[in-house]
Amino acid sequence: MKERLVLSGEELEFEDFLLLNPAGRQRLALKYKDNAFEPVFDWDWVATPYNRAALVNLLAQRIGADCRYLEIGCNLDELFAAIPLKAKVGVDPVKGGNRKMTSDRFFALNSDRFDVIFIDGLHTYEQLHRDVVNALRVVTPGGFIVLHDMLPRDWKEEHVPRLHGQWTGDVWKVGFELAQSAGIDFRVVLIDYGVGILRAPPDPGATVADLRQTLEPMRFPYFHQNIDVLTKLTWEEFLDWVSRADGGAT
Repeated sequence: MKERLVLSGEELEFEDFLLLNPAGRQRLALKYKDNAFEPVFDWDWVATPYNRAALVNLLAQRIGADCRYLEIGCNLDELFAAIPLKAKVGVDPVKGGNRKMTSDRFFALNSDRFDVIFIDGLHTYEQLHRDVVNALRVVTPGGFIVLHDMLPRDWKEEHVPRLHGQWTGDVWKVGFELAQSAGIDFRVVLIDYGVGILRAPPDPGATVADLRQTLEPMRFPYFHQNIDVLTKLTWEEFLDWVSRADGGAT
């Protein structure tokens, strides 16, 4: 089933898992059955005692009461409402936040800078790549950009279009790019479906490596086989990393 959605003048066409009934979802899964891949990762996110709200609040606290916070993709405001900051902007074209627009439009209009930026918008490689490039332009020196859903556990969680209730999409590809970007210190914390974090690079000219030619066609098997590209941290290792003023390697 294909649906069309018009957001702030932008038309998106997609096979929308959320709009399909059970029979439609079954047909969608059958359509992509050839992409099935048996190996999985056994990360138990429910058993992990920390989540993205704990991480973002820790970063904000580290910066101070004047921390300026930007969230891309607010949905039900589960995170946005949990950040006790006065200076916060939440961007979502459908629901949640306080700016009803797409992230592309927000960045085109925005002239502010932010200390902590959390990105959890469209779960697609292309969109997250643009969001990170734009976020790097507006993050303050010493600030942080945080990315959700870096660690899909199986092929259905990773698949685009969406086939599963819990969906990370293929945003892991941006994690691979950041891990191989000169001058960018990027890690993935082993909590809450994988929370990527990068420190604002000291070189304002640092850019995201463009690996689209290699990564665009890749699916979960490539991620599974090449996951060691990512530097992964436990919560305790993350605390050590974020406390280092120079952001040195662990």
